[in-house]
Amino acid sequence: MKHHHHHGCTHCACSNPVLKILKDELFTPENFAKLPKQKTFKTEEQTQPFMVTGGIIRPMIKGAIESVGAIGFAEGIVVKTGTKEEVATFMDDTYPGYTSRELEEGQTLLPGLIEPHIHLVPTAMLMGWADLSAFDGQILRPDYNIATLGKTIAKEAKNLASLDPTLWFLGAGLDPALMPLLKNNKELLTIDIDLLDSITTDAPVCIIAASMHTLYVNTKALWLIWNFPDNIDLLNTYSSFNDYKEKTKGQLQESAEMTPALKAIPPLQKADFFLKSFIYLKQIFDTANSRGVTFMHDAGMNKGQQEILEAYLAVNKGTVRIGAAEVCNSMDDLNKIKDFPVPPTVYKDIYKSHVKVISDGSNQGLTGYQSDPYLCNPAHNYGVYNFADKYDEKPLIPPKDFRQLMQEIVKVKNWPVMIHANGDRAVQFAIDAFKEFITDPPAGVRHRIEHCSLTTQQNLIDMKNLGVSPSFLIGHVGYWGYAFQEAIFGEKSNMLDLCNSALKLGMQITLHSDNSVSPLGPLRMMEQSITRKMEADDEAGVLNGAECITHEQALRAITYDAAWQCYAEQWTGSLKAGNFADFVVLAQDPLTMKNPFMNMRNIEVVETWVAGLKVYSTVLQEAGIV
Repeated sequence: MKHHHHHGCTHCACSNPVLKILKDELFTPENFAKLPKQKTFKTEEQTQPFMVTGGIIRPMIKGAIESVGAIGFAEGIVVKTGTKEEVATFMDDTYPGYTSRELEEGQTLLPGLIEPHIHLVPTAMLMGWADLSAFDGQILRPDYNIATLGKTIAKEAKNLASLDPTLWFLGAGLDPALMPLLKNNKELLTIDIDLLDSITTDAPVCIIAASMHTLYVNTKALWLIWNFPDNIDLLNTYSSFNDYKEKTKGQLQESAEMTPALKAIPPLQKADFFLKSFIYLKQIFDTANSRGVTFMHDAGMNKGQQEILEAYLAVNKGTVRIGAAEVCNSMDDLNKIKDFPVPPTVYKDIYKSHVKVISDGSNQGLTGYQSDPYLCNPAHNYGVYNFADKYDEKPLIPPKDFRQLMQEIVKVKNWPVMIHANGDRAVQFAIDAFKEFITDPPAGVRHRIEHCSLTTQQNLIDMKNLGVSPSFLIGHVGYWGYAFQEAIFGEKSNMLDLCNSALKLGMQITLHSDNSVSPLGPLRMMEQSITRKMEADDEAGVLNGAECITHEQALRAITYDAAWQCYAEQWTGSLKAGNFADFVVLAQDPLTMKNPFMNMRNIEVVETWVAGLKVYSTVLQEAGIV
């Protein structure tokens, strides 16, 4: 009998069963034909060569934080850094007629900030659903609880019923782990069909958890799912509707249970996922630019998602650079992927740097694969390992299928791998596979463990020796640390995101949002790695303060080291001569901020530039050098 996780498999955007289940309905030639074809922008002429002086200029060359007196840009690239006199002389000789710009006192020019692990198309396709997440911008909503959400759901469901009784209420981002804890802070709220029925029966309700691994439905929706003609074979294991309701409790988990529900959503609402994706992609890119981001690495790209992005970029101005990892969770996936050629040297949008293997679930959603059971209910829950054999759901050693896949990726096709691993046992299995198949770590191959949430010191030593680097979802500490400490892990929460330990070993680390799991915002990620304060409770304090890192280390993690990890340091991550003119101007220097908590994330982004063109400005005037 299948083990049922009553809190939902939340917080792992790396695997999106919604798009996988609906790919044949969404990614059709007919839908692609309906996407906008009219270009929304004119090709811009390159900004006249210019020099910037004043303020603080930190090019971060090779990750160094030292400032320079001036920097010169021309033809979309950096052409010179140095003292004001050195740069002026170079510009006079090479680009006569250049213009000059002086930063105001305190303003700081940095390389464009980097999001090394996000999910573009899956996030965009769910942005049309009602936002039930815990976030208001980059902070937690103070009134995030089921009573407040219930009022929103009930109101919207009533409006839909009066407008068109066939429409469903669709919500996204529901997160029990960020709601008030129960039973003396030892349990998470259970979302089930009875709770949703108590909120509304006016319209069918279908809510996807923040990770997109669980759908919560009310009785009205479950009845429509049960009676949907195409679901007869999919639901034949249940003897009756009452049996279906009793066994699922309205908690439909993973592809097998989610498929009938997604198929039953009205066709017009499903078509909206796809047809409005351009609107929401633009919102994502605009938000990224407003937070200083010029480069994003998509950590789970497939052919359909790439085609949507390419169609978007054909008619919309590209305002961020995009790299990607190709999802590869089976030998069938791998057989469609060519051998890794060489690390990319010439930039093109949606270049591929890695393949992505998703080994387990998420710790907030109680599906990260652990060596010991979670402290909260359900009892005896070790999480989920995606490569577990059906006869051994709790493997103690890396399963054969996982080892075979890793061997083919690493030793045969020679791809750098990004392994998603949250639970401590999943992290250990990833390291075991690397040990087995990286007998002599080759120079220049940048394997990564994504999230790398729960680690030991020995794990980090092994990773260092193997040339494997971690990318930390640092919101685990800032946003979810309180729930981990109080209800989910207890003392084990001190194993979370060991940033300082990794740096002490000489490793290059990065910080990521896993958007839409947590909000876009490298400055916020800097702040959370520096302070490690748990934000869900004002009195919660710091989670394992020994793992706090310095301002300088955190800045490097969202610039130079993030570019390095994504095979992009030859283009971005620093402002060395020859790199793209991708930079951000901040109202103040994050390195000199004395009280970063709840302040660093709010540093004003004055301007964001990509390839020497201004893509964001707080000044309401025509973009360009004045």
